[in-house]
Amino acid sequence: MSSFFRKAISLFVILDEENPPAKQVQEKTAEQEQPASEKNASKPKAAPEPAPMSDADLSKFEKHFERLFEQANLPGPDYFEFWKTMDTLEAHIANEDARMKAVFASLKIQGLSKQILIESAGKYKETILQDKANFESAVQKKSEAEIAGRKDLIQKLQQEHETKIQQIEQLKKEIEAATQQVDSLSQEIAGEQGKIEAAQRGYLAACSAMVSKIDNDVERFHQIID
Repeated sequence: MSSFFRKAISLFVILDEENPPAKQVQEKTAEQEQPASEKNASKPKAAPEPAPMSDADLSKFEKHFERLFEQANLPGPDYFEFWKTMDTLEAHIANEDARMKAVFASLKIQGLSKQILIESAGKYKETILQDKANFESAVQKKSEAEIAGRKDLIQKLQQEHETKIQQIEQLKKEIEAATQQVDSLSQEIAGEQGKIEAAQRGYLAACSAMVSKIDNDVERFHQIID
């Protein structure tokens, strides 16, 4: 027997199963065969879009809302006790309308009234909405802590990436300038080296010529002067 919570959640979820359980197929078939008047009477006013959910998740949320209701449970019979009794009598009274009347009659003896039933349902609804607000706040904080932090890191890494690209471009320019300077200096060295070698050759030629001239003069002195 499914609990009130599982039934309520199951109305708006799609189980992640290729072949739904036979009971679900039967319930769906029974719903299709239900008279139009009964369909309209039992149809929720605002049905959210069905969401895919595993059976494990369904059980987790079922237990979560059951704990939530137990913590918020009011003294005496109210909406929560009403539906727990409805679940208990489901096997004995299949028709939900008849079961509601029977449950209300039995709990009325314990002090339940239509006003208490409706007002307590509203309070449990407020409890769920507060739980939803707390959940969304926790999700937001987790998003800020986990996702926003990673986004900041991505932005930082992208900035570092751009900076390094600019540095690489600057280094390429500096390397190109240094290469040009090396080529220029190499040409200057070659030019100066050529001048030095030319001067050296000229000097050595002149020096050899002067030495030869002196040697020739000395030899002529020996020959001509007594």
